[in-house]
Amino acid sequence: MQKNGTASAIENRIDSLKSSVGERAGQLKDKAIEAKDVVVENGGAALNRAGAFIKDNPFVAIGIAFGVGYLVVRMFRK
Repeated sequence: MQKNGTASAIENRIDSLKSSVGERAGQLKDKAIEAKDVVVENGGAALNRAGAFIKDNPFVAIGIAFGVGYLVVRMFRK
């Protein structure tokens, strides 16, 4: 079966779309990896700050934990 000009043009267009979709998917994957790295880095820094706060102020930390727990229990009981 011979290809005519229209079928060849359509195949070329499909190949072009496949490659552009693949490139875009690669770009989105790279952006997602960068975002994950930023979240992990910021999360680690936040945990370090929280740990330092707890070590410096243990009674305040216990009071905050108690208060948050009390509020959560009150919200779920209603």
